[in-house]
Amino acid sequence: LLSVYTETPAKILQFLAQYREKHAFPHYLQPPDREKFFKLGDSLLTANPRLFLFYGLENGAFAGVGHSPRFADYREPGESGYRLDDEELMEGMQKHLDSCVDYSGSKVPCVLKPGENYIECIDDDCTSLQKCPDEESQRACWDLPTEEERSFCESKIKWCTLYVTKTVPANYEEGPKRGYIPYTIYCVDTTGIPTQTPGQNSESGQDGLGNCYHEDGVTPVNRYVSGDFAYCGGNGAICNNTFSGGFSSSNYDPRYRPWYIGTKQKQKPNWSAPYEFYNSPEMGITYSHPIYTFDWEGREVFAGVLASDYALNGIASYLTQNYEGSDTIIAIVEEAEPNYILASSTGSTGVKRVLDDDTTQPCPNDIEIDQSALSCKFVRIPVAEMNDNTMEQVISTTYLKQRERNFPQSELVSVRIDNI
Repeated sequence: LLSVYTETPAKILQFLAQYREKHAFPHYLQPPDREKFFKLGDSLLTANPRLFLFYGLENGAFAGVGHSPRFADYREPGESGYRLDDEELMEGMQKHLDSCVDYSGSKVPCVLKPGENYIECIDDDCTSLQKCPDEESQRACWDLPTEEERSFCESKIKWCTLYVTKTVPANYEEGPKRGYIPYTIYCVDTTGIPTQTPGQNSESGQDGLGNCYHEDGVTPVNRYVSGDFAYCGGNGAICNNTFSGGFSSSNYDPRYRPWYIGTKQKQKPNWSAPYEFYNSPEMGITYSHPIYTFDWEGREVFAGVLASDYALNGIASYLTQNYEGSDTIIAIVEEAEPNYILASSTGSTGVKRVLDDDTTQPCPNDIEIDQSALSCKFVRIPVAEMNDNTMEQVISTTYLKQRERNFPQSELVSVRIDNI
């Protein structure tokens, strides 16, 4: 089962990487290529609706596309954390500060909160490079005995941009305010292109069209934000449709996410360990594929990451559909302690949303409540704590009894794929 699920993302990302290398994305996936990526991604996901395709670049740009339901998301390039009291800097960043909306679509400033992350350049514009941290790039080529070996070794070196991840301190209210470049989620039409045109939102994936609403579910999206955004084409070009169809704003930068950091460290395609998705009640794994450019010195420079998420509820749905009504219960459990549940034939996704200050209490899910005002978080569920229904209690009890017996190998069925 797992081998079937893991082959598809690798093939799709390899195709996208080759597509980029052949200049089919005329701007190498920079913002003006956004719609082309959305449309191609939506087409690729028609046969694989449980996947989510996306990419992040070293300049902070991000774009992604999902199919069930259809949506797209996007982040302009650049660094968050800009100080609102820096008048010179704000001449270029004011457009970002003014491009956020709240739960009901009202305009709000894009201001960082305590505990939120942002990227800070080592130099003024994040152009300084160093050898990437992977083994081949860190190899001491000069120690090799022949010129041929040294030359081959040096050809394998990858170069990475220098920057650090900073966190807004808890006493942030006492210091200068900092703004962020928003990550925006969009309604899309039947081809995956962002839309706010009434009756064109493909809200249910394969079938059904509707209107585009903000997160409150009642306020129609009608956004025209004018500015010289990178999406407009650069060189000072101004447009007003960068955020058309965008119904949600938040702080997100791919460069501090685990899937991106791991790929930058490894410099090769890889599967992440299971983790909770950003701002989502789902568990998943990410397959990532690094992409590169060459600088004027001929050095191979790490440019970013193509990636694909697999929500583990897809596997849970498969298990539920195939074992419903049978006398067999299936559970896939992470090997490392505390043995988090990944998927089961009971439909469990392995994650629950709870209150920040009391993790025993579920977070309210009332549509009339402004979810952005709640202090909640997602936590993973150890298999020993599954107790939502009788079937889950069977899984939990069985697991505890197996653990008491040190998990006898004759009664286990296991499959290992990379570090999963």
